Amino acid sequence: MADRHREIIKAVHPHAGPTDRRLSLTDQVCEQLREDILEARCRPGDVLMEPELAERYGVSKTPVREALRLLVQDDWVTVIPRKGYLVRPVHLADIREIFEIRQLIEPDLAALAATRRSEAALERLSGLCVEQSDTDEGVASALRVARAFHLELAALAGNRRVLVVLSRQLDEVRRLHHLMPRAEPHITSSIELDAHRDLLDALRRGDADEARRLMAEHLAEVATAMVEAFVGR
Repeated sequence: MADRHREIIKAVHPHAGPTDRRLSLTDQVCEQLREDILEARCRPGDVLMEPELAERYGVSKTPVREALRLLVQDDWVTVIPRKGYLVRPVHLADIREIFEIRQLIEPDLAALAATRRSEAALERLSGLCVEQSDTDEGVASALRVARAFHLELAALAGNRRVLVVLSRQLDEVRRLHHLMPRAEPHITSSIELDAHRDLLDALRRGDADEARRLMAEHLAEVATAMVEAFVGR
């Protein structure tokens, strides 16, 4: 299961994995800093300075500068002229946009997955549901498994570009969870697990219409939980 998840992540982020010694120093710093942003160790509105980051990661300023350039391109940070870099703030409109994008692509992906399912894929999705039900390692583990489930389902469509788009939105959701403690109960709840189990059942039956409906319903419910957490944080 872990190997399959790495395959999907590699398709989405070819240089993912800061511990991979084959990566350039720039790629390693980029992934480490990206993780710090996604897990809210670097919070929205924080100003990042090249010398401080170089000291934190034990490298020269050159790979830090190049890593920041890549993160600017990916819109995780913005440039503050003559001062440094700003970790991109999060607004309520961001949550709405994230889930609008997901609603545009994931229900149809779920329907397509129901028609292209294989026993191997269903087994992987089933394994993720089991892992999700058994995990007691907190929000980080729950987010990892939920992300893997959505990417595995989407991978059945066989469209790498769609995976890239979806992966970015799931990264945004991961960041939101780390920023908003009020959202934590949802990702570890029976509601989340039951939604994935229901989707898996629809895929097993090859019911494309039901898979589409369930995914749309699941995303709407998650969006509501995230908005409520944001407003109440």
